[in-house]
This record gives sequence, structure tokens and C-alpha cells, in this order.
Amino acid sequence: MTQAIQHTEPVQHTQSTRSTGRRFPRGDMAATVYREYALLTRNRTNLLLAVVPTAVYLLLFATSLSHLVGSVRYGGRRVDYAEFTVPALLLSAMLAAATTAGASLFQERLGRMDIQLWSYPLRRSSYVAGKLMVSTVLVLLQSLAALTVALVLFDFHWSPGHWAAVLCGCVVASLAFNGLYLLLATVFTDFQRFTVTINVVAPVLLFSSPSFYPPQDMAPVLRVLSWVNPVTYGIRCLRDAVFGGFGAAWPWMLVLATVALLSCTLIGRALLALARAA
Repeated sequence: MTQAIQHTEPVQHTQSTRSTGRRFPRGDMAATVYREYALLTRNRTNLLLAVVPTAVYLLLFATSLSHLVGSVRYGGRRVDYAEFTVPALLLSAMLAAATTAGASLFQERLGRMDIQLWSYPLRRSSYVAGKLMVSTVLVLLQSLAALTVALVLFDFHWSPGHWAAVLCGCVVASLAFNGLYLLLATVFTDFQRFTVTINVVAPVLLFSSPSFYPPQDMAPVLRVLSWVNPVTYGIRCLRDAVFGGFGAAWPWMLVLATVALLSCTLIGRALLALARAA
């Protein structure tokens, strides 16, 4: 009897190991998404910082700059300055949301939460995808809110196709910039350096791109910097979607989708390297 028990126990243990050792639970993606949603919505400070600046910028442009500038030349025609700047304001909201996502990833590393996460059979792809999905949904809701405010303040006449192109551009651009900021969070090990860098990067990227001024009116140095600035391509995507729909914006959407795919791949490898080092 004792020999039978000693013989069957290892077999049961082996079967259990084989059945669960290398498999991941089917609900790890849903659990990650819920976790990121809870972290985002329960932190009221980060949520307000991601929403309030866009509304303030819209009010400022509605009351002063749009009346001061009037119209600018873009794509060979004169366009209203308010319509011209809406894509830049949407990009500003995206960078704010990406900053929140990057900071959350760094804080989890700083608090050693990543070790607890990796002790659970959680796929790196689910972890990265959960952060990207929740941040993208936040950006999409911000974009809808900002566009609603813009419609109240300004008189835009966009066709349904242009609306669809703008929203699709917001999704692709959000995936790209959230991916870049998450990748940036895997590079730093010092909290102060990361905080300074992540708060300096956003305004530098925004104002060294043709965000609030046409490319031909930029200083020569800024014009050269804008060529390697990812925000330039995000703004071009949304701006061409506003004035030309999918037909004009699809090349930039393809560029941003490529950036998102590459950054997600690099994030997965970086997280795997950090998990092994821990």
C-alpha cells in the first residue's frame, strides 16, 4: 500500500506540472485590462492631469489665438486655424496619457511589483497589451470629449468619413506613443532621471513639430528636428485626416502602426530581460 502511494504521487505531480507548468490562464488578458483600468480610474490625479490640460487649451484657442491668427496655409490652401490646431491638442492629450502609462510601468518596477506579476503565469504580451488597450481607450474618450468641446466652440463641417479617419488616427497614434513611452520606462533605473526626462520630453516633442504652426513657418533648426520627431507624423496623420480623410492620412497611419508594432516587440524583450535580471 505504501509503495503504491509512493508510486502514484510523483505521477500525479508530473501530470499537474505538465498541465499547468507552461500554460497561461485564458483570462490573463482580461485580468490585466481590469487591473490597468482600476489603477487608472482610482488615481484621480493622473486622470485629471490627462483630461484637464486639453480642455484648458481648447478654451485658450477659442478665446484668443484662433481669433488672433485667423487662418493658415496648409496643403496648398487656406484653412481655419482652429481646425489646424485641433490635431495638436489631441496629440497633447495622447502624450499626457502616455506619460501616465510610462510612469505606472516604472512605479511597478520601482516597487518590485513586477516580480509579483511575473511570479503569476502572466504573458508579457498580455501585460503590455493591457496597458496599451486601457491607455488607448482613455485617449479615444479624451479625443471624443475634446472634439465635442471643439464642436461647441467652433463651427466644423467634417464629413462622416473624415470623422472616422480622425478617430482611427487617434487609435493608431495612441498605440504608437504609448508604446514609445512604455519602452522609455524600461530604459531608466533612477526615478528622478525618469521623472525629469518624461516631463521634459512631451513639450519638447510637441513644440519641435509643426503642431501650432505650419512647417514652412518653422525655424530651420526646428524644421530639421521635426523630421526625426515622431509627434510630427502623428500630427500629420490627424491633420490630413481632418482635411483629407483616409485617402490622405493612410500613409501616416501605416507609419504609426509600424512604430507601435516595433515598440511593443522591444517592450516585450526588455521586460523579459528585466525579469531575468530580477
